[in-house]
Amino acid sequence: RLQGALDAASLSVVAASTLSKTQRLKAGADALAANLKASDIDPSAVETSFKINDNSISANARYDLPTGLMQIAGLTHMTIDVGTDINLPEAKKAEIALVLDYSGSMQEVAGGQVKYVAMKNAAKKLVTDLEAANPKRLKVGLVPFSHHVYATMPEKFIAGKTGTGMWTGCTQDRRYPYNLTDASPVSSDDNTKWGQPQAKVHLSDGCGAYVPNVLKVAPLTDNFDAIRNQLDAMRPYAWTHIALGAEFGYHLLSPGAPFTEGAAYGTKNVDKVMVLLTDGRQTEPGFGNGARTVGQGESNLEKICQNAKASGITIVTIAFDLQDEDTRKRLSDCSSDPDKDFYVAEDNKDVAAAFEDIKRQITAQVFISR
Repeated sequence: RLQGALDAASLSVVAASTLSKTQRLKAGADALAANLKASDIDPSAVETSFKINDNSISANARYDLPTGLMQIAGLTHMTIDVGTDINLPEAKKAEIALVLDYSGSMQEVAGGQVKYVAMKNAAKKLVTDLEAANPKRLKVGLVPFSHHVYATMPEKFIAGKTGTGMWTGCTQDRRYPYNLTDASPVSSDDNTKWGQPQAKVHLSDGCGAYVPNVLKVAPLTDNFDAIRNQLDAMRPYAWTHIALGAEFGYHLLSPGAPFTEGAAYGTKNVDKVMVLLTDGRQTEPGFGNGARTVGQGESNLEKICQNAKASGITIVTIAFDLQDEDTRKRLSDCSSDPDKDFYVAEDNKDVAAAFEDIKRQITAQVFISR
């Protein structure tokens, strides 16, 4: 708790870059006091120091923690020392794709709150906190998925089309094996394109509900208000195609078409992160080497994650009120590190805690060097 309070306060010093040095140090001290109170630590009992260096912020805190049973042995307190070094905003950039499940089951309640509302609130806080730390070095994109994904892209990347304009519509995955990669579509090969014929079960629906439910892909952007506004507006609908969400998340972070907002792979000091949350197992079939099946969709997710991680993307996965053990295992394997990048969230509080921890991880990777 002491380390987290110090990290957050130090980010406040970074964010207050337009103030004088004295004002920035005061901003850090004030933020630390507020963070300590929120963590049930008496600010007056903590010794702190902040230092503004040429390329970083350094901070240290010391706290004498009162003991319990150890007082019998004459030990009335334990001294805790923590420190942090935070790179100034010019040091690193972060590109984050939020791949979020908006299938119908996200309208259910877990822990006293509707699931998609809990997810929305946690995602908005993540965006807001990261923006406060480093708005000029952050881009965020959205991939709301259900059984289809609704997006805008050049017509030439849509099956059966060759125009030069833009196309907006809902799509299932590309034909196998192109649905496993971030390769750009080839103009002469419809198998490499999106907009494949819809499954018969969805023909009567079309894209009708995606528009009023605002379930549209938002490419990487630094317009954080737009991201938050869309999170507020989106509503769940229909089935679950986790692999399709991951496929589009991969493309948002890729530098190649149809979404070209991402930096080139291997660009120095650019971290790419995909946050994938789902509350259920795969229910929509996926294209494979043969029949289009749900099992193929599950296999596709595994391969997409492997390929994205090989491209240098960090994948963080959240199983939200998800009881299917096979899908939990698949999400764990999909993550970059199951010990720290895979979360099991049973209710709204767990989701909030998961996103808070994700924020700390991203902050540590992008801003905190020690």
